[in-house]
Amino acid sequence: MRAVGSGVVAGLAAACLLSGAVLFVDAVWVEPDWIEVTHHLEYVPGWRRSAPDLVLVHLSDPHVERMGRRERRALDLIGAARPDLIAITGDLVRDGSDPEALERFLAALPAKRRAFAVWGNRDHASGLAGPAGEALLARAGIVLLDNAHRRIETAAGPLVIAGVDDPASGRDNLGRALAGVAREDVTLLLSHGPEIAGALGNRDVDLMLSGDMQGGPIRLPLPAILLPPGTRAFEDGWFDADGGARLHVSRGLGSPGLPLRFLCRPRLDVITLRGGLKPSPPHRRRSNAA
Repeated sequence: MRAVGSGVVAGLAAACLLSGAVLFVDAVWVEPDWIEVTHHLEYVPGWRRSAPDLVLVHLSDPHVERMGRRERRALDLIGAARPDLIAITGDLVRDGSDPEALERFLAALPAKRRAFAVWGNRDHASGLAGPAGEALLARAGIVLLDNAHRRIETAAGPLVIAGVDDPASGRDNLGRALAGVAREDVTLLLSHGPEIAGALGNRDVDLMLSGDMQGGPIRLPLPAILLPPGTRAFEDGWFDADGGARLHVSRGLGSPGLPLRFLCRPRLDVITLRGGLKPSPPHRRRSNAA
């Protein structure tokens, strides 16, 4: 009986080791480069229903370290989406990354001069968020929104795109970013961290895009772990923020530290903006049948 018991224990130990090895391989070599593309439809009441759709790619936390397989695949997927607009919500690099690789990646994005970015905490920590980084973005055709906004014309109608600097670093200035924006303007707000959604108040922001969470990025049969402090309420996906704004928080493309992901693939989000009110669900007549 002792021999049988020892065999069972040894078998369980071997199974645990094998499972751990499989999970390690998945988290290190499979999922970090296995990009998921999600598609979303959001209605914009400030645009007429007959207006053409506007396709927006939300690219968060690219954390570009080199022009590797993940970056090349991301460019292919973004190109396939044929975006009218690209929004990059911070953390463009990892600490110590190659700025030339970042510039090559950004310069290869479609929608030139319709690509907008804000800084994240890693951009400040790495030293990218400064005059040299601003010049790099300009050369690559990316418009930096540093507590500022731009008003652009689209086929769907006028659009205000505003952006704040990194909230976690205390550099955000929402008032300055939205200064002069009228309530009737259709407004898209970019912020690396989603926590400022609670500070929107009655500011008339239609859509807010954020990242920073990476969705965890390690998920088990438990709540996501490795989330920044105070952000669990905005872990991943869509939320209703103050003032009626819709908030989208992306899992992002990269990772700030070790490139680890488990049950939380990197993500590119394709958001189609459609004019008019969201249609009401069809009314189902109640049956009188017994």
